[in-house]
Amino acid sequence: MAVVHRTLRILVLSDDAQVGRWLQHRIEALREDCALTLESYEAFERRLATSGTDEFDALFAVLGFEAEETAASFAWLERIKGVPGSTQLVVVAEDGDELSAVQSMRRGAVDYLPRKLISNELLDASLAGCVEMRRRPAAPEAAPGTARTRGDAALLGALKAPRDLIPRYMLLDTLGESQRATVYLAHSAALNRNVALKVSRVVENEEPQFAREYETVGAIRHQNVVDIYDYGMHEGREFIAMEYFPCGDLKARLQNPVSAREALDYLHRIAAALSVVHSQGVLHRDLKPPNIMLREDGQVVLIDFGLAKSIENATRSTAAGVLRGSPYYMSPEQAQGEELDGRSDLYSLGVIFHEMLTGAKPYLGATAVEVLQQHERTTAAAAGGTRPVPDPARRPDGQIAR
Repeated sequence: MAVVHRTLRILVLSDDAQVGRWLQHRIEALREDCALTLESYEAFERRLATSGTDEFDALFAVLGFEAEETAASFAWLERIKGVPGSTQLVVVAEDGDELSAVQSMRRGAVDYLPRKLISNELLDASLAGCVEMRRRPAAPEAAPGTARTRGDAALLGALKAPRDLIPRYMLLDTLGESQRATVYLAHSAALNRNVALKVSRVVENEEPQFAREYETVGAIRHQNVVDIYDYGMHEGREFIAMEYFPCGDLKARLQNPVSAREALDYLHRIAAALSVVHSQGVLHRDLKPPNIMLREDGQVVLIDFGLAKSIENATRSTAAGVLRGSPYYMSPEQAQGEELDGRSDLYSLGVIFHEMLTGAKPYLGATAVEVLQQHERTTAAAAGGTRPVPDPARRPDGQIAR
């Protein structure tokens, strides 16, 4: 039997006809299975009073979140949340931030898309989510006292810890995990803003992991270095609260091609950030795309100074049998535990520049040791040529951080 794909019926709301048509055309260019209707908010009010929204599968609402518009946008979302029916609501935000995103989700939005940052990938993922949610059966009614909005459910989907795990912070989502720690998106009541909250796992008789990072970054204080707001211990867990970057990191940006001009611009910005760090007598020692965050204005920000060292003390720092950092970006001197200076970080930046230009790392291997040996023995001219193909059946001699 042939599978019938039903058209996704979408209502686009915008009082700016030009913006509404722009969004309509972006959606139509991405998917052929969408039927779109464009309306002003005044026309939408008339619709609510007569036919309602049952004929639509999703509602894309362009809302403003500048200071004078935010309260009205939230009030509108609250009212729409109370309208009978299950039309999925996607907020397309003008001038919003991560706090308005969280508040929109809590008021029933299933997705939040900053208009200035909308890409084809982001928009297509949101549409695919609408299709998927349309296929799901309606959820059973929650017991009294346990009601949760659809926005809360979407936001907490990946959260595997109590929301009040760390006092003074409300966990909202999981941003990433490693063997030693988990990074959460959290709201700080004291700061009245969202933060990235890194929380260690409970490990007995182990030295604090984040103390050095807190001290190192706190001493630098520069716009190209992550802001750290808080540090402490709670019930055996070490935590550190830092600046949250809704635009993501360079690793995510490299999932799409980067032009030579863009690569040079990133190179200059990262080098300038390293210059600031080195001028304070600090080596990063773990420079790689996931540790380079992006702001909306294009600035780059260095994060994760857990391996940072004072330049004066950066000698014989790699213990035998212990690999700290990513072998893909590590200088040969660091891998061999030799004396380091700022050129070690610049070597890592050169590897990142190669990846930006070519879309691939210069050296690959089945094990961490093989990758490091290529850094030591292969000339620059040979980089990017024939690369060893990793054998998934072999176990790495050391951890390869990606």
